[in-house]
Amino acid sequence: MGVDRQEEADHERVVGCNLAATTEKDAEAVEKLCIELAKERAQLDVECTEDRVEQEAAWCQEVMSCILDTTAKTISICARSKRWWNADIKGRRRMVGRDRRTRRNSEEAARAKAELQTSTQQSKRTMWDDYLQIVGGAEVRRAARYANPRAGMTVEALTDRDGKPANTSLEKEEILRDKSFPPNDGEQYNDLPPARSPHTRITEQAVERAVFSPSAKKATGPDRLSSGAIRLLWEWDKEKIMRLMRAPICTGRYTAVLKRASGVVICKPGKDDYTKRKAYRSISLLSCMGKVAKKVAAELLSEEAERRALLSGGQFGSRKGLLVIDAVAIMVDRAHAAWTNGHITRVLLMHIKAAFPSVAK
Repeated sequence: MGVDRQEEADHERVVGCNLAATTEKDAEAVEKLCIELAKERAQLDVECTEDRVEQEAAWCQEVMSCILDTTAKTISICARSKRWWNADIKGRRRMVGRDRRTRRNSEEAARAKAELQTSTQQSKRTMWDDYLQIVGGAEVRRAARYANPRAGMTVEALTDRDGKPANTSLEKEEILRDKSFPPNDGEQYNDLPPARSPHTRITEQAVERAVFSPSAKKATGPDRLSSGAIRLLWEWDKEKIMRLMRAPICTGRYTAVLKRASGVVICKPGKDDYTKRKAYRSISLLSCMGKVAKKVAAELLSEEAERRALLSGGQFGSRKGLLVIDAVAIMVDRAHAAWTNGHITRVLLMHIKAAFPSVAK
C-alpha cells in the first residue's frame, strides 16, 4: 500500500516541479544563472513605487518561465505511469510472457515468475527509499503516515503550566479549559502600528510557510509556474521573494500581475444531460505566486486581529488554535455550570447555508 501511495505522491511532486527530470549538474547551472540575472536588477526597498513592484513581479515570472523552458527536460506522466519500471523488469516480463504463451509449466517458468516479482519489489522499494530522501514541504507528513502506519497514534499526556500531569478527568477538563479559554487580561486593544511599517512584521518563516504549504498537485495559473517552481526560486533567492511579498503591504496595493487568472469550464460528474449549462461549472486558476502573497497577507491580518482582540470570542472559524471541538467544549462547560446552579440549559442550532442567497435585497 505504501508503494502505491508513493507513486501518487511522486507523480504529484514531478508535476509540481518542472526541473524534476534534470540532473544535479543542470540544477546547479540553473541556480547560478538565476542568481546572476537577479544581480543585474535593483532590489525593492521601502520607497518603491507601485509600478516598480509590478515590474519586479512580471520580471520574476518571465525569467523563471524562460529558465524552465530552456533548461527543464520535458516529461510526460499519466495516471498509470510506473516510475519503478526499468530494463531488467522489462526483460523478465517478456520472458514470463513467452513462457505463458508456450504454456510451459516447468520449474524454470516458475523461477522466472518469482524473479520478476522479486525484481519488481526491489525496484519499488528502492524508488520509495529515494523518495523519502528528497521529500519536503507539506509531503513530509503524508510520507510519514505511509512509511510508519503507527506514527502519530500516541497521545501526549496533559500537563499544566508547571509540568504536572493530569490524572483524573476533572484535572484534564480544568487543564483543557485553562489552555483553550485563558482569562482575559484586560488589554484588549493596542496602538496601531506606525505608517508604512506593517511590512516589517512579515518574517522569513511566514513566507516559507506560505511557499511550502500549497500542494504540488495544484494547477498553475496563466504564468505556468507551479508551486514546485516557486519553491526552487525560494531556495535560490529568498531575499527577492521576501521583498516581493513585503512590497504590496508597503505600497498598500496588491500586484496586478499576480491577480491574473485563467478561467476553465469543466463538466460536473453524474449529470444526465450535458447540453445544459447547469451541467458545467467554471473554475479560476490563480497564479501560485499570487497565492503565496495572499497567504502572507492573510496571516499578517489574522495575527493583528488576534493581537488587538478584534474578533468575537464566539468565532471559531478561520482562527488558529480554535476548532469546532472548542465550540462544543464551551457549550458543554456552560451546560454543566448551569446544571450545577440548578438552571435549565437551552441550545439554539441554526443552519445558515442558504441564508445570504435568501435575504431580501
